[in-house]
Amino acid sequence: MSSEIKSSANQSQSGQLLAQIVLFNLIPMVGVLFMKWDAALLILAYFLETFIAMLFHAVRLWYVDFRWGDHPETRSKAAEMAKANGGSSIPAKILPIFMLVFFGFFCFVQLFVLGGFAQKAFPKGIFYSLYEAATGNLVWVLISFSFLQLSNFVKEVIREQYRFTPSEALLLQPFRRILVQQLTVILGGFFILFGGANAYVIILVLVNLAIDLFFFFINNAKLKALVTKNDPEAEKSYEELKKMR
Repeated sequence: MSSEIKSSANQSQSGQLLAQIVLFNLIPMVGVLFMKWDAALLILAYFLETFIAMLFHAVRLWYVDFRWGDHPETRSKAAEMAKANGGSSIPAKILPIFMLVFFGFFCFVQLFVLGGFAQKAFPKGIFYSLYEAATGNLVWVLISFSFLQLSNFVKEVIREQYRFTPSEALLLQPFRRILVQQLTVILGGFFILFGGANAYVIILVLVNLAIDLFFFFINNAKLKALVTKNDPEAEKSYEELKKMR
């Protein structure tokens, strides 16, 4: 009976999280289509989502090291990673700062590229436009991004998702997702130049929603069993895929 109750509770939580993902991802589209939000500034709001994701990942790295870093199993895995990397590794205590500097530089370069070929859309300058994107009606978009990140982080803590995982193993976790997001944002600059920002926002929302749904469903145990067919090597690859988020 207790297992059935637990299963029902997990299904309810998964359903709520799925509804949150869909709802908060659709807010930008509704704002542009029906509330006359500035599509160009909204594209910058998606750029700011990257910074939100980086901040939460820094907290994730700190928490994983604080919670599991001193455990013998964690230390053993960290030693194996250091050996595989030639005996060198970044101290876990400074990983969050290193990650913020590394990805921050990467994002600032892309920000200047975006501001360079989309000057007509941002006549006040790219940084002032970022300020505008983070205030007014668009603040609700950033709040929705932050809420989704917080929901994911709380879920990871409750489920002990990274139990005995060295924080070093999670350092580059968000890179693939950030790369996809930033490429879609820069591509949006071309649409802005040719007056197609509204149409592009719809594409951007759907791409972002698809990414979130991918990482939501990849945590489904039934999907894992279907994809891996209980093969140990396939299960190992599947778990590595889950860490991309």
